[in-house]
Amino acid sequence: MPMRKSTVIIAVVTVSILVLLYTSRITTWSGFDEPFYHRDPHKSHQAPQGDRGDRNSSQCDWTGAPPPAAPVPSADPACEGFPDTSKVLLVMKTGASEAYARVPTQLMTMLRCLPDFLIFSDMDQNIGGHPIHDSLSTVLAEAQEGNSDFDLYRRQKWCLVDQENCNKLGNPAREGWNLDKYKNVHIAEKSYAMRPGYDWYLFVDADTYVLWPNLMQWLKKLDPTKKLYLGSVTMINNFSFGHGGSGYLVSKAAMEDFVGKNKGVGNQWDVRAKGECCGDYIFALALKNKTDVGVQQMWPTINGEKPATLPFGPYHWCHPIVTMHHMNAEEINTFWHFERRKLRALADAGVSRPLLMKDIYEEFLAPHLNATREDWDNMADHRFYLDREAHKGDDWKLGRMKKAEEYNEYEKKAHLSFEACGAACKSLPDEDCFRYRYQDGVCSMAGSFIMGKPVKREEEDSKRVMSGWDVEKIHAWIAKQDSCSTIRWPDVKVDG
Repeated sequence: MPMRKSTVIIAVVTVSILVLLYTSRITTWSGFDEPFYHRDPHKSHQAPQGDRGDRNSSQCDWTGAPPPAAPVPSADPACEGFPDTSKVLLVMKTGASEAYARVPTQLMTMLRCLPDFLIFSDMDQNIGGHPIHDSLSTVLAEAQEGNSDFDLYRRQKWCLVDQENCNKLGNPAREGWNLDKYKNVHIAEKSYAMRPGYDWYLFVDADTYVLWPNLMQWLKKLDPTKKLYLGSVTMINNFSFGHGGSGYLVSKAAMEDFVGKNKGVGNQWDVRAKGECCGDYIFALALKNKTDVGVQQMWPTINGEKPATLPFGPYHWCHPIVTMHHMNAEEINTFWHFERRKLRALADAGVSRPLLMKDIYEEFLAPHLNATREDWDNMADHRFYLDREAHKGDDWKLGRMKKAEEYNEYEKKAHLSFEACGAACKSLPDEDCFRYRYQDGVCSMAGSFIMGKPVKREEEDSKRVMSGWDVEKIHAWIAKQDSCSTIRWPDVKVDG
């Protein structure tokens, strides 16, 4: 009897093993065959490689009919109507101390619709399956040794826990700024080596927002075979460069001539960077040195402001905007949803035009435009009215004053109170004063309208910041504008 039981058990086990072996030939599945493991780590989107039921279809074809097609993943509804960006590479710069605060929102909004992009930092990281590349991995040891600019870089590599805890040992904001200036040329060099086939390379910071539909409309007018470097121009030592936070655009021809033909160009600037202020400036110096290509002014289309600080008016109205800067996570998310909603509305109305500055005004400033706000800074600082004797040390403010003989009767009293400042603003012609601000005996005005930001309330009433807008004048100015039938793109000069 025991022998009979043993025989039965052996038979059952044998049959089970045979069944298992046979079914394993049919499925040939392992966890690493799942679509996740077949994704290109450099691509933000890639279709799965098919489900495990179609991998060995010749062995699964019991009926002679072709196997069912693998299900096609549905398109992201948030990207409906998103333009073809396949010829433009977005290159985003961040730092390990801020990456987790800034990059996730970018991934959930504008980056989700891009087929490809690169993110560089000062440390290799991975956020939500997206690689973050160390831009400083090839910086010369000579430039790093004994250089306090690399204290943050060394601490990040030493850190055995999360960076937030390790950063409590230093000052990551100041240290990150010191380290940042070594990145830009290396990022350009690495980007071209990793992705050499693009028509355009757009370099931005992680707090920069890109309006892709506008950008792609603009690029249709430009030729990537010409050497172009386009940005929002600023200057240091009388040398012009594209402001990095606003973003700068470099054509295929310029990138090939710059980093394609000059291997190791990043290292040529490593030592010098210690004595310079910033990486966008060094990038422009290096590009000019190797290619003789200088930056062209694309402001206000490439812009360093955001909805709360855009100066709406004559120079920010019928202009398309491509980038905005200093956008925090909430602002990026809010603007993303506004942009998608607005473009759908334009399409439904049969209107084919880019999103304009005036659209941003109508969404973000118009609903909140009050005549006055207490404890608020609307950033009016183009023209000042003050007692010269009481403010002898404020040279920059004194330099923005009219001559006394040019004052009208209201302007003579503008510095006496917030109400007098407002009366002086209203007495001036259109575009001389759309907004005004008053604090501690100083009245200031500007010929554009900005929302601005709240400020902490001062204990002394005289030191409180008070802001005002000439709402009637603003509405009258807007009513005189046409419907922006002429879109004001920036002029791009092409040599040769």
